[in-house]
Amino acid sequence: MKEKEKKITKHDLFLLQEHSSIDHAYFKRLYLQYGVASEQQWKEFGYYALLVCGIGFLLSGIGFFFAFNWDQMSVWIKFSIVGLGIVVSAYGAMSSRVKEGINTISLLATSILIGVLLAVFGQTYQTGANAYDLFLTWLIVVTPLTLVSQSTYQWLFFSILANTTLILALVQVLEVASVFLGIIYLISTNLLLLLLPQLRFVHPNFELGNLYKQIQSIAVYVLATAGFGFWVFSKETNYSPNELQGALWNFILAIVLIGGGVALGWRQKQIYLFSYALIAAVSCGLMIWMKLFEDTAEGLLVYMLYALGGIFFIIKLVSNKSKAWKDEN
Repeated sequence: MKEKEKKITKHDLFLLQEHSSIDHAYFKRLYLQYGVASEQQWKEFGYYALLVCGIGFLLSGIGFFFAFNWDQMSVWIKFSIVGLGIVVSAYGAMSSRVKEGINTISLLATSILIGVLLAVFGQTYQTGANAYDLFLTWLIVVTPLTLVSQSTYQWLFFSILANTTLILALVQVLEVASVFLGIIYLISTNLLLLLLPQLRFVHPNFELGNLYKQIQSIAVYVLATAGFGFWVFSKETNYSPNELQGALWNFILAIVLIGGGVALGWRQKQIYLFSYALIAAVSCGLMIWMKLFEDTAEGLLVYMLYALGGIFFIIKLVSNKSKAWKDEN
């Protein structure tokens, strides 16, 4: 398999200029070649931007068409329009005659239209007004499409759908009273969604995009930080035992994720993992200071000094590590 050619960035070019005796005219030619977007790149950007906008407008048009003409449409017309959209988008997802980008967008459109079809079916035959049933069925149908796909954007859509289904299950079905248990369920689900597409049992050569990894990592650390905050500010006298279920486990999970993220990011030189975990750690520290000083006048000064120092510390450390690790790689 041919190795992917490493892309030359502006940062690399300026490092070359700084640490070498390269001629200015030659550097300028290199900069125009690698540091500025070419005409072909702009054409590709415009092509895919217009394609995404067109598909988005088409799906929005179908949705508004149904919403406006729902009462005047027969059942046959309703299902025919959505079914035709699914057939066309599914063909675009499977066809080898189109570009890979069109395959990806078509697969995503197919997954969305499946949800539209399920919503139309539920509204037509009144199969239930429970939103959880709709999203669970949608998730089950989309799961095999996602598992066999090699699309980062499809996995991102699947993650959004899975999180929505879980939230609806916690609220409508399980009726979980403790926010701590809810956060534990959400963190566990997002960790699973982060690891699942990186397993090699379906597509050994599939390389998951950094966009998905970073979004999932952000979701995990936002949830972990929120769980830590709920634990810090919760008072047992104001809550029932059911509402405090899982509080200690939530605290332990947050500490393990944040501390482990800092250590793992440092060890593996993954700047995004290291920076997200570091931001979460500094945020947790701010919550502790807020808990200690509460609403005192001295507390406001401490918050400001800590926030300014924490922001400066994060920017300085992450910037230095990013440069050092990039040069080492």
